[in-house]
Amino acid sequence: MGLSQFNFYNILALVISIPETSLQIALSSKAFIWLQSVYLDLMSLKYAVCMLIIAATVLNLGCISSDEAGGEGPRVPTENLPEGFTLVAVIDGDTQGINIEDEIADFRGDEDIGAVRAAIGIYQWAEMGTGYDSKITVMDCEDEAKAEAAVSNYVGQPKFEKPPFVGVDRFSTAVVNGREVTEIRSAVGKELKYIYIWNDGNQVVLVEGNGDRAESLELASATASR
Repeated sequence: MGLSQFNFYNILALVISIPETSLQIALSSKAFIWLQSVYLDLMSLKYAVCMLIIAATVLNLGCISSDEAGGEGPRVPTENLPEGFTLVAVIDGDTQGINIEDEIADFRGDEDIGAVRAAIGIYQWAEMGTGYDSKITVMDCEDEAKAEAAVSNYVGQPKFEKPPFVGVDRFSTAVVNGREVTEIRSAVGKELKYIYIWNDGNQVVLVEGNGDRAESLELASATASR
């Protein structure tokens, strides 16, 4: 007989060193259902250890919730996501073990953006282990000028100076929820990844999609309902 569900929670709580109650709340989300099922099916020390490492890593990134993230600060989409996208985690300035400044370093550059508050949603769109995650970053700046500076700094990064591939423009435009935004094409291996960035007043929105332009635009459109 395998270990009980109770012991599954206890072992994770012991290894990750977080309150068991908080762990159970996190594991009630869809993103962790697969962890429990795989654990109960395989029941070997090798797979159990691997799962504990995965759980610790994801839980370290931030709290998984079906509620709106970020409190009274910036919020990212957590519900009514486009088909194929699943929320993995939300991180912000209060997430333990994460320095949010490291996560938004690409927005800082020659132009001063001042103090900011940011929230980042991480979304899975491919089978685990076969693709990268998509992200939505929402950042509140002190004013609209600072938000425009943040967009300018991001777009002006040296890594965007050259085309992603021969004959492919680095930048274009797109329309998201009736707003014209900047489209950035980034190379991931031999494929493109579509990125969208804009500011709405003092708020900056960055959507890092996947290799499908239509799907990436759908994810960007989800920001309207956050």
